[in-house]
Amino acid sequence: MTDTQEQQAATAETAPADPRPGRVALWILAAAAVLSLAGVVYSLYRLTGMADGLDDTGVMILANSLFSPIIVTVFAGAVAAVAAARAFQGPQKALAVLGSLVLGLVAGGAAYFSFSADADIALAVALVLLGSAVVGGLFALPRRSVTVVAGLAATLLLLAFMFGRGFYEAASSVSLFSDPLDEYGALGTALPFVAGIACGVCAFLYLRQKKAGVKLLGHLLAGALPGAVWLAATVIAQVGVEVVLGIGLDAVAPLDEAFLALSFQWQYNGSMTAMFAGALCAVLAYGLLLPKPAKAQSKAAKKS
Repeated sequence: MTDTQEQQAATAETAPADPRPGRVALWILAAAAVLSLAGVVYSLYRLTGMADGLDDTGVMILANSLFSPIIVTVFAGAVAAVAAARAFQGPQKALAVLGSLVLGLVAGGAAYFSFSADADIALAVALVLLGSAVVGGLFALPRRSVTVVAGLAATLLLLAFMFGRGFYEAASSVSLFSDPLDEYGALGTALPFVAGIACGVCAFLYLRQKKAGVKLLGHLLAGALPGAVWLAATVIAQVGVEVVLGIGLDAVAPLDEAFLALSFQWQYNGSMTAMFAGALCAVLAYGLLLPKPAKAQSKAAKKS
């Protein structure tokens, strides 16, 4: 063995292991995923469930309400993937996919039995949630799980922002805007940017608290993950809505089509805004707030 090989072997032996997410963070994310998923599925059933099956109005309400369970299922699928890879020994990527698949089967089964009076619609909703969970599991495939957990913590904050906006719209009877479309556009522009900044700060603070040694790319991925989850959920929701409407309705009214188009336009714009703001904020925080590496400081000292 040459000197170079001996040095590489010694470095590999003394190098610290990659930091792993703490159990407390995983328990919090798991509890939030389970409670939020159960809540949105139950709320969807209370909103649209009918003992004799869905009429045309019920199908349209179901289609308009499908985004919330989808984005929560994507989030829960990612959490299940990280938790499975952390809890069991074996191939990490295979365990992650298996964890998201099991979560998807549970969510899909709950949705199917909730709408079993309409077998075709129930099957469509169940398959959409199953696919959402599997897609969520793909977000847990990066090698450094601590980066994924930082992004999921920020995603949980994004879901809280979405819940807060929905609660405000439902509870507030006084508007600061003269036109509902002006209010819709203003909230649609401001909220994703503010939420993205908050998500970027959340991801950065988690990585800093863990002292994970994550570089620039890791901060970029963690900050962008909430917006990426939002974007993936929007794509799945658009496909799911088309399937549900195709099964449940013979024709969609032009006003309903216009509302769905406006809604999805807001979702796409909001997701990309949140993704950009979160990634930018996390990267700027990494560059401005973290101390310089000791290696760089030693080189500067030698030059002086």
